[in-house]
Amino acid sequence: MGCKMEYFWQDLRHGARVLSKSPGFSAVAILSLALGIGANTTIFTVVNAILLHPLPVKDISHLVELDTIDTKTHVGFANATKLGLSFRNFQDYQKQNEVLSGVTSIIPIPLTWSGGAEARQVNGTMVSANYFDVLGLQPAAGRFFLPGEDTKLSGNNVAVISYGFWANKLGSDPNEIGKTLTLNAMPYTVIGVAPKGFKGTFTFASAEQIWVPTSMYPQVLTGFGKEFFNDRRFLNALAVGRLKQGIGINQAEASLKTIASQLEKDFPKDNGGRSIALTPLAEAAVGVNQHDQIALAGTMMMTVVGLVLLIACANLANLLLARAARREREMGLRAALGASRPRLIRQMLTECVLLSLIGGAAGLVVAYAGRTLLWSFRPPFIQADSIDLSLDSNVLFFTLGISLLTGLLFGVAPAFKASVPDLADTLKLGGRGGSIGWGRNKLRSLLVISEIALSLVALVGAGLFIRSMRDAQQMDPGFESKNLFMLAFDLGALHYDEGHGQQFLRAAVERANATPGVKAAAIASNFPLGGGFARTVFPEGEDESTGYRGTLTQLDDITTGYFDALRIPLLRGRLFTDADRKDTASVAIINEAMAKKFWPNQEAIGKRFHFFGDTVLREVVGISRNSVVNAIGEVPPPLVYLPVTQDYAPAATLQVQTTGKPEPVIAGVRAQIQSLEPNLAITNVQTIGEIIDQGLWAPEMGAALLTVFGGLAMVLAAVGVWRAGVLGNTANARNRHPHGHGRGAARCARIGRGPGAEVNRRRPGAGNPRLACFDAPAFELALRRQRLRPSDLCGRNRHSCDRRASGVLHPRPPRHTRGSPHRPAI
Repeated sequence: MGCKMEYFWQDLRHGARVLSKSPGFSAVAILSLALGIGANTTIFTVVNAILLHPLPVKDISHLVELDTIDTKTHVGFANATKLGLSFRNFQDYQKQNEVLSGVTSIIPIPLTWSGGAEARQVNGTMVSANYFDVLGLQPAAGRFFLPGEDTKLSGNNVAVISYGFWANKLGSDPNEIGKTLTLNAMPYTVIGVAPKGFKGTFTFASAEQIWVPTSMYPQVLTGFGKEFFNDRRFLNALAVGRLKQGIGINQAEASLKTIASQLEKDFPKDNGGRSIALTPLAEAAVGVNQHDQIALAGTMMMTVVGLVLLIACANLANLLLARAARREREMGLRAALGASRPRLIRQMLTECVLLSLIGGAAGLVVAYAGRTLLWSFRPPFIQADSIDLSLDSNVLFFTLGISLLTGLLFGVAPAFKASVPDLADTLKLGGRGGSIGWGRNKLRSLLVISEIALSLVALVGAGLFIRSMRDAQQMDPGFESKNLFMLAFDLGALHYDEGHGQQFLRAAVERANATPGVKAAAIASNFPLGGGFARTVFPEGEDESTGYRGTLTQLDDITTGYFDALRIPLLRGRLFTDADRKDTASVAIINEAMAKKFWPNQEAIGKRFHFFGDTVLREVVGISRNSVVNAIGEVPPPLVYLPVTQDYAPAATLQVQTTGKPEPVIAGVRAQIQSLEPNLAITNVQTIGEIIDQGLWAPEMGAALLTVFGGLAMVLAAVGVWRAGVLGNTANARNRHPHGHGRGAARCARIGRGPGAEVNRRRPGAGNPRLACFDAPAFELALRRQRLRPSDLCGRNRHSCDRRASGVLHPRPPRHTRGSPHRPAI
């Protein structure tokens, strides 16, 4: 073991000397590796933070998310298959299950925090009292909810705040524990602070969070969410459970499906066709329906940067093969002194791994800068502190692993090639320098071809992505895409009743229209590209009892003037008017997709439909052109527009079309709305350009990254081809040198056939045909120039190797036999 370590350190020192004596080669190699490894580490840092870095909870592998699977209802948008739970069904799973040690409900909500200079909206979550216990957390300060502290309706006005909220908004003041926060116009006592780094069970959540008990839903929910909170059909909650010891996820799911079947029998109207599915929380944390898409994007980016690293490996392998031609004589001398092939391979691989480790260290520097630059281009809806992009142990081990693997990949071919030198040719060169015929090498040619091919693959991928992005940018969203802005507010947070709410909405539109620079304004419940609430729709004459499969369809409550403000064309029928009120016939405007979905090849104007569990029939009075609802590039989903005068929604957005650029008009409109209610939190003030940019962020970022990495791949390939060509031409030039190979061959021939052949056959090394043309003086001079001992070349026992080398370098005079023509005269 001691000898092996001695050889290892010997190889390491020699490798460092070799690299230091070739600064140009070393610089090119380290730069190539730094770019290749740095690109991989940068992307892996993001993938690790989003997909591999677990939430800061206890034993996340034992935590699962519970979701409804509905086989009876068609989901008309967003490819959603796992749909959360209704609060009532959650309570049944919590009480009846035997495979989960605890189950908690989670309902994200916006909260209006007032009491300061200006009301602000903060991120809130309604949870069961056992929420923190199920997740296995301990408070950083104060306490968590007590058992039963979620049972007193509207009476458990206590709150737990996140560490980020405590630090950023309350200055980490321990005296804030026990004080009150005014949330949705009601005081809540702060009883505790969550541990540092915990922000909930969603990876992209803000670090500033407030948790309140579910028993407070009448105070914190508004509109549709409050009205249908206890409806078994209303899928308003998420649920997370902890598996009991020894229970696997498949076993737990099978057991819970039994409960789901019983709930379907007990409540056939609400739970018909519904079952349950479990997903590991580590996957569901990025969105239970988005995990596969995000994982695919991560895999694609890792594949692209992997191609860049492969090009860097091929580049370096080519450089090393060309460089090995200059070291052929050195390898020959090592073999002549008895170094075995494995010994030579080990020496070469040690040099390559040392080079790759230095490149890996430089790659970490590139990754540190790269992840900061990459994160600066995140979309606005992801806050700077939402994701921890630190270079943790996972990232460091990944970098170490790919560095070692890279060293082996680009070092194997040169090592094996150099470990079998043609000593007869090598030693013929004597001390005159030169290299064997490595200038034309099939392996090097193959590596050059591989570099070019891989770089073209990366560039073609980038080109395809750029074309897709360009098509998305040129796509018509179906509404005004330039001179438009919007802002949001929630009247329910201030407990406005419907009468006061309707009055406020009318006044808001009037004030906005009177603001200079405004062309048209309207109210809607949904943002463009923001989705919205969805209800199951049945055409007239069909319902859940007839076996018809209803379609989950998104709704948008709007005021008159909405289609003019957003410039959405009405294809047929009429718009809403002030005559459409609560006491008149219920009406609706639908988009083209809904008309084709429910009444194909028919005229939809005059048709009627109803929602699940609702007997009111709504007549279709108009059909609008399709517009983007959830995401640019989507298949147009069915959409229903309802007049806000018949379907009041307290959470609303004011959407304003301007005569010119919207930015100068925003402040005036906001001031007008704030003057109507100073305690109203106005949020999400955005122009339509900002919203569309957010919608295009993913394809634009993907195209940009692929372009950068494709260009990097081409640069690495070009550098590799140029550098290898220079070294190859140098090797060929040396082979053609008039005092090189030819002179050595002639001298060797004279030694083998000349008058002194008998003497030369008796000189040391004559028993080894490969040493027949050994130039000992040149070899000794080379050792002295390199400051090497013979044992540094052969790797054997130092003294025996030195004695053997001494015999080769300084042979004793031969004993001449009687009659020899070269016997000295007396």
